[in-house]
Amino acid sequence: MACREPVADRFIRLAALLDPARPVAIQTHDYPDIDAVASAWGLASLLEKQGFRSFAVYRGAIRSRSLNCLVSELGVRLYADPPESLGLQIIAVDGSPANGNVGIYPGELVGIIDHHWKNAEPKAKFIDLRPELASCSSMIHGYWREAGETMSMDLATALIAGIQSDTDFLSRRASHEDFLAYTELFGVGDFEKASRIVRTVLDLRELNLIVKALNAAVVRDGMLWAYILGPCGQEVLAVLAEFVLRTDGLVTAVVAEHGEGGVHLSIRSKNPAFSAFSLAHRALEGIGAGGGHSHSAGGFVPDEAFSDEEALRERFFAAARNIST
Repeated sequence: MACREPVADRFIRLAALLDPARPVAIQTHDYPDIDAVASAWGLASLLEKQGFRSFAVYRGAIRSRSLNCLVSELGVRLYADPPESLGLQIIAVDGSPANGNVGIYPGELVGIIDHHWKNAEPKAKFIDLRPELASCSSMIHGYWREAGETMSMDLATALIAGIQSDTDFLSRRASHEDFLAYTELFGVGDFEKASRIVRTVLDLRELNLIVKALNAAVVRDGMLWAYILGPCGQEVLAVLAEFVLRTDGLVTAVVAEHGEGGVHLSIRSKNPAFSAFSLAHRALEGIGAGGGHSHSAGGFVPDEAFSDEEALRERFFAAARNIST
């Protein structure tokens, strides 16, 4: 039966549920981003300090130019498959199997640590859901602070990058805890390196893809739909969605790209009353998975459920009308 942990002693309670004799996989959401990988590496490193055999793992391709840069420059230990599988204990970070964005590896799911709104009730021995936080990296920083351990400069830099990427450099919704984590990490990590990594997102070919997508974009009732003829890095979708919302009269933006395995989506809203999370959840119900926050969400439709761009586009416009009414 799932239980929600009290504010204090979260990490102590999580560690008490783990068997030191068995390996622990910290698994990100599928097709991970910077915040997910920084969080997984951060928790795996903390558990290693406590005597556990722990490692960060993920499923799906790494589609992010900035994430590849983070992994290579900071020496992030990250695995596409668990290096140990016998008796595997799993902790999902920055995602939840209940939201459909984490394809859990075979093993025992012990914990879920996430900052996204839930689509369904998660089930694990340990659950730490804090959608009021803007970044999962902030949550992992809190675990380090609670444990009284000192992290390396490279790990602190990765967590800074995680907060930067999920808050657009603290320019959009962030909680007091996000600011506190950012301030404390600033004194340990390399702020300038983190900033450069997060901003390394596009190449010249992708600029041309953005121009073509904008030329073919469809706008109705304050919502823009754009379809990118990929393949491209996952940041391209977010960059375009956030850029077009600077336009007066637009409230919501949905950017889709048909890439590896299906269609990836990025959804943004600048109206607190019009939830990007709700739009993703409603539009993709029955054909894919979507989740996130009121201002920012993502989604995925596998190839077997995708018919064509027009059908997917109309699902989003219909869902938007239902939310508005």
